Amino acid sequence: MDWKDRAARNVAYVVPLPGGQRRLKEAILYVCQKSEDMPRFGAIKLNKILWRADFRSFYERRIPVTGRQYQRLELGPAPVEMPPLIAEMLRDNLLEIESRGAGQFMERRHKALSEPVLKFFSPDDLDYIDESIWHYWNMTGTESSDLSHGIAWKTRYNGDPMPYQSALFEDAPLPPEGLKHFAAMGERLGWRSA
Repeated sequence: MDWKDRAARNVAYVVPLPGGQRRLKEAILYVCQKSEDMPRFGAIKLNKILWRADFRSFYERRIPVTGRQYQRLELGPAPVEMPPLIAEMLRDNLLEIESRGAGQFMERRHKALSEPVLKFFSPDDLDYIDESIWHYWNMTGTESSDLSHGIAWKTRYNGDPMPYQSALFEDAPLPPEGLKHFAAMGERLGWRSA
């Protein structure tokens, strides 16, 4: 087995955690409840808050908050299960979507109708979600979306899954010594620039 096969086997798109998909549902309720007074809050910000919490948690602890699979979408990363899960939560009266004017746009604001069950989350998990909520608090959906278009998002096409390891990608430019190292490696291996 070569290194590419080993690396492909170690890529995590889903991390099995206690509660499974229910963790995502409860995280949605938690975020919606905590974001009730947020100046602007719709589906884009909900997706970005969950993505940031999961991927920052994975970056720092090597374990996400929800463990659910994400995909690249035009407006940034989002859990794959969001559309059917939101539909289920609306049907079960756990959530409602309220339309209201937000400047020149119509906002579809998600509101929790049920208390989140937090037994699946550690205090650290909730800290990651809370930090993400505050991070996006004063941003618009467009600003939140634009901020999520980093290197991890750029390495995928729309609809592609985003492995949790992409949280380790760095958006900052390489330092000069790193650039020299890769230039020398490329020359040695016969790489060509585009």
